[in-house]
Amino acid sequence: MWLVYAILAAVLWGLNYAIAERILHNISTVTLLALEMLIGGLLFLIISYFTHLKTDLYLLSTQLKIFWLTLIEIIIVLAANFFIVSSIRGKDATVAGIVELIYPLFTILFTWILFRENHVNTQVIIGGGLILLGVFVISYA
Repeated sequence: MWLVYAILAAVLWGLNYAIAERILHNISTVTLLALEMLIGGLLFLIISYFTHLKTDLYLLSTQLKIFWLTLIEIIIVLAANFFIVSSIRGKDATVAGIVELIYPLFTILFTWILFRENHVNTQVIIGGGLILLGVFVISYA
C-alpha cells in the first residue's frame, strides 16, 4: 500500500505545483501558504481530535526528545514549503519541481548523519544518480 500512497502523493504534488504556479501570478507566496496551512491545520486538528490527539499530546509532553524533534520538523516543513513555493513563483512549477527532486539525496545524507541509519543499496544509488543527472540536464537547458 505504501507504493500507492507514494504515487498518489507524487500525482498530487505535481497537480499542486501546476496550480500553485497559476495562483502565484495573482497572490503572494505568504498568502497562499497561510491559506493552505490554516485550512490544513484545521482539517487535521479535527481528524486528530477524533483519533490520536490526546495520546500524542501526552507523549509529546512526557518525551522531550520527541517534542524537540517534532518542533524542529514543523519549522523545517514550514521553511521548505516557503522555499518551494518561492521557487515556483521565481521560475516555474516544472523546473522547480524537477530541481526539488534531489531531496531524496538529502534524505539519505540526513538519515545517516542524524540517526546512523543506512537505506542505500544498488537501486537507490542508480535512482539517485539518475535524479542528479536529470537535475543537471534541466539546469543547463
